[in-house]
Amino acid sequence: MKTIVQPAEINKTNQKSRLNFERMLLSFSAVGTILIVAWILKFSNYGIDFTDEGFYLVWIANPFLYDVSLTQFGFVYHPLYLMLGGDIASLRQANVMITFGLSWCLTFVMLRSLATEVVGHKATLHVAAAGLATASLIIFDYWLPTPSYNSLAFQALLVASIGLILSEKDRSPRSILGWVLVGIGGWLAFMAKPSTALALAIGVLIYLVIARKFSVRRLSLAIACALGLLLASAFWIDGSITGFVDRLREGIQFGSYLDGGHTLESIIRLDTFLLDVREKWFILALTVTAFIAMYLVYSERISARVLVILISMLFLGVTASLVLGLILHTAGLGQFQEMIIWGIVIPMAVLGFISGPHRMYSRIPAAQWGIAILFLVMPYIYSFGTNDNYWKWGPKAAIFWLLGGLVLLSPLIRARRDFFVVIPLVLAIQAVTAILLQTGLEFPYRQPQALRLNDTSTEIGTAGSNLVLSAEYAKYLEDAKSVAARAGLVPGTPMIDLTGQSPGILYALRAESIGQAWTIGGYPGSLKRASAALSHVQCTTIAAAWILFEPDGPREIPTELLNMHGADFPRNYQLMGSWLTAKGAGGFGISRKQSLYAPMEHQAILNACLAKRN
Repeated sequence: MKTIVQPAEINKTNQKSRLNFERMLLSFSAVGTILIVAWILKFSNYGIDFTDEGFYLVWIANPFLYDVSLTQFGFVYHPLYLMLGGDIASLRQANVMITFGLSWCLTFVMLRSLATEVVGHKATLHVAAAGLATASLIIFDYWLPTPSYNSLAFQALLVASIGLILSEKDRSPRSILGWVLVGIGGWLAFMAKPSTALALAIGVLIYLVIARKFSVRRLSLAIACALGLLLASAFWIDGSITGFVDRLREGIQFGSYLDGGHTLESIIRLDTFLLDVREKWFILALTVTAFIAMYLVYSERISARVLVILISMLFLGVTASLVLGLILHTAGLGQFQEMIIWGIVIPMAVLGFISGPHRMYSRIPAAQWGIAILFLVMPYIYSFGTNDNYWKWGPKAAIFWLLGGLVLLSPLIRARRDFFVVIPLVLAIQAVTAILLQTGLEFPYRQPQALRLNDTSTEIGTAGSNLVLSAEYAKYLEDAKSVAARAGLVPGTPMIDLTGQSPGILYALRAESIGQAWTIGGYPGSLKRASAALSHVQCTTIAAAWILFEPDGPREIPTELLNMHGADFPRNYQLMGSWLTAKGAGGFGISRKQSLYAPMEHQAILNACLAKRN
């Protein structure tokens, strides 16, 4: 006798199958998120760049040493530096988690705003938000994880974006919080890069108009919050508003002295980018696979679900293989590699269009169109002011492109009343993020080898702050510290860096880099800027300053700098010892000789310095 299967039983079986399918993909996404975050946190203990990262550390460790600066990121991160005891690895990990945490909050409120009527499926919402947030870690694909003006600018944009999504014209607690966050984000952007703050202000105004959220009273709250924090910062940093204004004004002048492309005329521009054949094929393949997975994710056919699972396993397999070290090669996609993220944005737009082209435009609120447009230009806002190609640096904030693309999926999300369509997208994003981060870990900025090959733990800066470096980099540091110790250099000793590229060495020696956190060389106006910086230093400090010298170095600051401030180099100084740099230090493949000099005729230097100033 045949068993008759009732329709209710069939429906129950289908629901169970669907639930298992969804749980499997959610598990894949959660695993991918955990792998990527743990990966970055682990390698936060590896490697260091002696130029840019050295500058970040010097500036964060003692920002009050300098009275001229255009970026104030050192003051913002200084309390965090003190709280963590100057431990570099912990400082980097905090920077990673702050970035990821803010991104998680942004993706969460963004997804909720796309479909407020979807009240269930909380697990899907949280997993999707966390998975999307991993894209924010692309900012570290050069491997410069130490907090900097770049990370602060990015974090500022995340805070401001959260505020814009929450803000409304009403007086609800949610809306008030949103406007306050917009003000905080604007203040942080100014502290990081005034150019980014300016571009953000313009972008916010345009968004408010498009989103029909413009309210003089509410906007005044955001402006008051930003100005209040800025005034508090001015008094904290310089003791007065005029002192803070002078700091900024001279900071602009210092930028013009350097002649490095930081003038107002040079930063307002539209750069170009060029994708090679490999990048184009990569984008095409990513577009096709991501689209297929999203298109079939709601299908009831077993074959369709199997295909979605296979594609999802492919994405997770790429992520896991890179994180676990099973794949050691990089994709080799070039300097514009972050543009491959469009291989995920494009399928979102296509799926959103074919899901209901006749309804799509009418069903998307003005506020969502506004945020999509703002997020489209947010990478430009992030990079605005840099002297490098905007298409090279802007896409490091590519998470905004992804979130903007989600707006085009909002009709489908509301129609299905869940966020599950985002999960295959998340797995693709995690694979792309892992591919881009692999570049930084295998070819860290101005370092000689892949981080995984580093095997020597070395103390840098404060006691107990250890990083795992290459043997040659570790020897470079140990040789410099050994010479300094034998010479009697004590922590806090003022030092002038004539190498033009060694703020990291000064930080390792725990010396005070006077005048500038990085006496940068290699630019047409490096000498002029260095001299202007030393003019803000007391002659007694200059007379007591030691000298780090690199004869015929590629970024050498001319010794004329010392003569301009009363010191006769090398006659007024005694050579205390020398060492060889590591190959790759500063981005140069050859080893150079660096020497440490101590002042021996303090009174002569002091008298000559005072005479020149008088």
